[in-house]
Amino acid sequence: MAVPALLYVAPAASFASGTDPRVVTLLKESGTALHVTALATVHVVHLKGKVVAVGLSGTAESWNEIGGIRSSTYFSTLPLAGGSGWDGKDNWNLDQTGLVIVDASDVGRAGTISQTFIANEDLWKPDFGGATVAWAGEKSDQGHTYDVLTVSAPGSKLPFDLWFDRSTHLPMRMVQTFGPIVATVTFTDYRSVHGLMVPFKSDTSSTAGNSSSFTAQSAEVNPADADAHLAKPTSVPHDFSIAGGATQTSVPIQISENHVYIDVMLNGKGPYHFIFDTGGANLVDPAVASEIGALGSGSAQIGGVGNATETSSFATIKTLWVGGATVKDQVFTVVPVRKGFGLTAGLPVDGLIGYEVLSRFITTFDYANDRVVFQMPGTYSTPAGAGVVPIVQNGTQPQFACGIDGVPSVCTLDTGARDSLTLYTPFMKAHPNVIPSKLSAIGVNGFGVGGPALGQLGRTQTLTIGSFTLPNLIGDYTTQTQGAFAMPFVSANVGGSVWKRFTLTLDYDKLTMTLTPNAAFSTADAMDRSGLFLINNGAITIIDVRPGTPAASAGLVKGESIASVNGMAVSTMTLRAIRDALIGKPGDVVHLVVTSKDGATHNVDITLADYV
Repeated sequence: MAVPALLYVAPAASFASGTDPRVVTLLKESGTALHVTALATVHVVHLKGKVVAVGLSGTAESWNEIGGIRSSTYFSTLPLAGGSGWDGKDNWNLDQTGLVIVDASDVGRAGTISQTFIANEDLWKPDFGGATVAWAGEKSDQGHTYDVLTVSAPGSKLPFDLWFDRSTHLPMRMVQTFGPIVATVTFTDYRSVHGLMVPFKSDTSSTAGNSSSFTAQSAEVNPADADAHLAKPTSVPHDFSIAGGATQTSVPIQISENHVYIDVMLNGKGPYHFIFDTGGANLVDPAVASEIGALGSGSAQIGGVGNATETSSFATIKTLWVGGATVKDQVFTVVPVRKGFGLTAGLPVDGLIGYEVLSRFITTFDYANDRVVFQMPGTYSTPAGAGVVPIVQNGTQPQFACGIDGVPSVCTLDTGARDSLTLYTPFMKAHPNVIPSKLSAIGVNGFGVGGPALGQLGRTQTLTIGSFTLPNLIGDYTTQTQGAFAMPFVSANVGGSVWKRFTLTLDYDKLTMTLTPNAAFSTADAMDRSGLFLINNGAITIIDVRPGTPAASAGLVKGESIASVNGMAVSTMTLRAIRDALIGKPGDVVHLVVTSKDGATHNVDITLADYV
């Protein structure tokens, strides 16, 4: 959780010839209103105050290198604490354990660079500090009229709008769009600090549903220790170990529908059945949190693949044991995992573990032998025949260069996704040639945080990862306009149906993934051959019947439930076993007893077929 960067002012700027005179006039007027001449001797501004965010309150401070490139914020709203910043090279985030993650994604960098650019007053430097600035006209909100500039800061791939009060000419609002998400920072309560007009209050909100507020209580100019606070911190988590001082431990896993299930102990209780998700973070169901005495606090909205968000809170779990590996004092997001993921997961699920564990250990997903191996940093040797692929962090998810049908692309690594790959909406719009001529009708392709994700199904020509090429994979060609799959700068999310073909080792310290093909490397993608999407909400309920599929031809409809499959009552079957029956082979006939919405039962035969 980052405290929003605040806005400060800088010396009067010069303007290149040909600049829109409205831009010139507005920046001169705003410079006068902000008293920019007072900044000739100001190099760093340090604010301290109070912050309220995600239902938690505490203290915060911001540091800004005026006219420079660095900024940082630190906060303490227990159980969450940490900071974030930009040092001119890295967009870093610090958590309460001392773990530092560098977010090298274009979206993450764009937000931080843009806020730093304004906070450090680069807009008022000669030639706008290297930015592109355009007149964006007038906007009105709640009876107030604003003059608006659109600014593209150097190094950022996303522009932002800066709103100026028409009467005072003070900057009042910064608005930036990140695909389907719009983030707004509002600046108020301007006060004079060493001659500068500084907003002592900033409020941040986003269309994702979260908000925060920072109120400054003191201001300091040019503090002697500024460099130490503006530098990227060293990552120093000392909260993990392997029993007996060993350098590695092997933990059995269960692979179901390409998800990795692993048993964990929490505060000495369990075992609990968790999904190990490279695309996720520590999540725990409220019932589990209650059982282990981890009380949640705060309130935040978290998003995922669906259009909606989920309300969550935060709890500290003292010990997380995974086999012989231990991680202490971890903050978990408390969210209804059993109700959410449990609706569609093939097996029961109590929570997730993700980047917090992966950031500490070198982790090997040995799909062929149903195990995960945790190793202490610096103890891993690359096996013969393996390929090493560089990764960066997209937020907290691994991102890597890939190729889709010969198009150079950017992919994310997601062991928590059951499919091969999901192609993002902006990527397909920019590269329509990757969309195959044969596609299924739109239907539910997945389900996670935020609800169902809609898309079409088709077959890719090739997916290339490092030196490995996989042909003829089944792709989810998403139609989502909200949620993760509508974000820019990512081409596709690569899921477990790809990773199960390898022994996959992730080293977040060295930012590498190592891939060793296993016996499943050339296995054809399995697919549902019915056209049904089922959930377990106490009954096996049909939430989608894809048009043009065997299920649609058999007359099944959304909202009906399945009572038996091939003569076996579904009460004796897992959701995975039911789905396995619907994969089958083309021409197989699956006999169902179906309960209609009115409670009547009838027999339905589905003849399985490939529809992509």
